[in-house]
Amino acid sequence: MDLNIYTKGLSSDLLPKIKKRFADFSMKIEFHPEFKFDEQTDSGFCPIKLKLQRGHSELYDKFGDDILTGFEINFDNYNYAEELKEIQSESSNENKKSFLSNLFGNKNKTEIKDLYIENKIIDNKLKRCNKNLILNWQSGNKSELRISLYFGAILAELTDGVIYDPQNGRYLTGQQALAEFPSEIAEYEKSFSSEKFTLHKFEKW
Repeated sequence: MDLNIYTKGLSSDLLPKIKKRFADFSMKIEFHPEFKFDEQTDSGFCPIKLKLQRGHSELYDKFGDDILTGFEINFDNYNYAEELKEIQSESSNENKKSFLSNLFGNKNKTEIKDLYIENKIIDNKLKRCNKNLILNWQSGNKSELRISLYFGAILAELTDGVIYDPQNGRYLTGQQALAEFPSEIAEYEKSFSSEKFTLHKFEKW
């Protein structure tokens, strides 16, 4: 599964802020000591140590130990104007009048000035973004969905960025994601029995 985070101004200064926001959701996390949001060295698997506050989830309480989790992360540049231009081109092709629409004078052309990638609020945020972080995670370690969605939502919140969820075809602000993701994560995790809720024990870096 994948998640796109459109953002700007990434630096290691964000890491303690991200950790603090995770704590607000009853999770203690530690990034790998070498992780710094460096595009050259940090692409690939990003390991994270996770511990949920007791009483927050019976499944995690039963596991007991610190968890090794994480996600694949890749960095790419982002250009809002180029993406909007592609959408405008597609819209222009769709709105070319057919023989019948010409014959009956059907005017259904969408003005380019009214086009958005999503909507006015989302697009105003996307205009300020210059980076696209792509997260990818697997279903083997059940904690990877939790860590990926919370990380994406918190990063978007802290950088005034935008999330794109390709599985559900939706754009979200960080605030919207933090309002929607927790219940979706809980529903996903509760769909597994304790025997099938596989987690990986953290040993050491």
